[in-house]
Amino acid sequence: MKSLLINQKDLKHNIEIIKELAKDNTSVGTSIEFKLVGVVKGNGYGLGLVEFARFLKDNGVPILAVSTVEEAVELREAGIDGTVLMLSSTAVDEEIKTLIEHNIAVTIGSDESARKVNEWAKKLNITVRANLAIDTGFGRYGFLYQDTDHMVSVLRSLTNVHIISTFSHFSMSFAKKEKWTRIQFKRFVDTVSILQENHIKTGHLHI
Repeated sequence: MKSLLINQKDLKHNIEIIKELAKDNTSVGTSIEFKLVGVVKGNGYGLGLVEFARFLKDNGVPILAVSTVEEAVELREAGIDGTVLMLSSTAVDEEIKTLIEHNIAVTIGSDESARKVNEWAKKLNITVRANLAIDTGFGRYGFLYQDTDHMVSVLRSLTNVHIISTFSHFSMSFAKKEKWTRIQFKRFVDTVSILQENHIKTGHLHI
């Protein structure tokens, strides 16, 4: 039987390098608070969902991200605390209820998901933490970057939702597509700026 061996010392070393790079604020010219997000979806990319999540938490990664309700619930049932982001947007009532009951930060990426999350938050008499998804060209989910007026209108209507973070997703990861990636990044930054100018809190930004 084949097995995957992970050198935890090397993995920890890589995390420390990323932390040091994140602390270097000289390129942005101002003081910015950086938080690492450990994406553990897909069974921790083969490293084991719970095992990888625990390792990341133990090594100073405060936020974990998953892509399914089942992964989110599994982390909570394994005793993983702190912020867990559900990266996929959902408008399915049972999924939203389950995520809220397990204190998962839901993603809102459409009118329907935003409305449903707000309705469930009202029913449960709580304020739900949410991750705002903006589609800058990936085409899978998220509010369209160019539809900022509509986005502002929807977000202002949410009485029981607190945006803790805003994100987008690059559609290409290859060096030869750097020009397109930079276009997406500019769209994201510009959209966030418009939201903030309209007094919409965007929380931490990740992409």
